[in-house]
Amino acid sequence: MITNATAKPQTSARISPAVKAVRDYLLPFMVCFAIALVSGLFYYLVPRSWNWRASQAALWIHLITGILGFFYLIPYVLSHYKKKGESAINLIFVWRAFRRSENESDWAYQQRVYGHILNWLMAWLGLSGLLLLIPSVLWMSGVVWMAGYSAYKIANAAHLGLAALALAFIGFHVARRRKRINSQ
Repeated sequence: MITNATAKPQTSARISPAVKAVRDYLLPFMVCFAIALVSGLFYYLVPRSWNWRASQAALWIHLITGILGFFYLIPYVLSHYKKKGESAINLIFVWRAFRRSENESDWAYQQRVYGHILNWLMAWLGLSGLLLLIPSVLWMSGVVWMAGYSAYKIANAAHLGLAALALAFIGFHVARRRKRINSQ
């Protein structure tokens, strides 16, 4: 008879770093990005006069999940670079990322370039969100400062456009990978 005392503990298969990075960073980022996208569109498209409390709840959800998603994205990108054997300095010096190595296939080169464009879109998306957040943070600290309505509209349009571009590049990047995996 096998009891808890006599049973051998089962050794679980070792989880690869790539699977761990996807589980720990990419999946939470995707959830945060999706929630931030939906709540941001709700805040942007639904008039505040219809339901002020729902609008404010959507704004807070958008802010929290946007910031949280950005902090999940950073370690994933760094681990993704490490897994691919790419230098993290290419995140800063973009032109180095577009150099093609000698034995790199067309598909791998294009996928790497699309990944870099996606990284920079996400960085600019976070920066534009931060620019929209600065007047609110200053107001909460007791300082009233507004850059002007036209500056707000430009930053808001940039944030919305970058979100749409980032969503398109995420879909494109993942669809190319899935197509490659299914064709093998």
